[in-house]
Amino acid sequence: MASTVFVTPQEAELAFYQAIEDADLEAMMDVWSDEKSIVCIHPGIPRMVGREEVSESWRQLFESEVGLRFSLEEIHYTQDSLLSIHQVREHIEVDGNFTGVMLSTNIYQRINGSWKMVLHHASPEPDLDDDDIIETESEPPPILH
Repeated sequence: MASTVFVTPQEAELAFYQAIEDADLEAMMDVWSDEKSIVCIHPGIPRMVGREEVSESWRQLFESEVGLRFSLEEIHYTQDSLLSIHQVREHIEVDGNFTGVMLSTNIYQRINGSWKMVLHHASPEPDLDDDDIIETESEPPPILH
């Protein structure tokens, strides 16, 4: 399969979350760089380095047949001509039930004219006391599917 060209890092990010929701390993690995130094850190398990380990981690997740859905909020981008760092809050539903919030950092690198993921790091949002929650008026998080 020919590798998809992602014109913007945001296109790559949309494809990343869509691949998770579709449990599509081929589409997932199309988002990732072919570089040996790619890193994926899922919550609660050791970091995966390189395409083989990263691919295997996603294969195992997708084989669990858990129906994941994401909505993102508090999206912050830092970007230059070759690197884009995305920090997001992921609201996650499993089989239609809200399960929690992850804080994630996704890093994309422009390689041969296409933006490819080189790092995904997700961790549970720390528990907040009611006094720590700041009420803001904003649109609801976008749904990615």
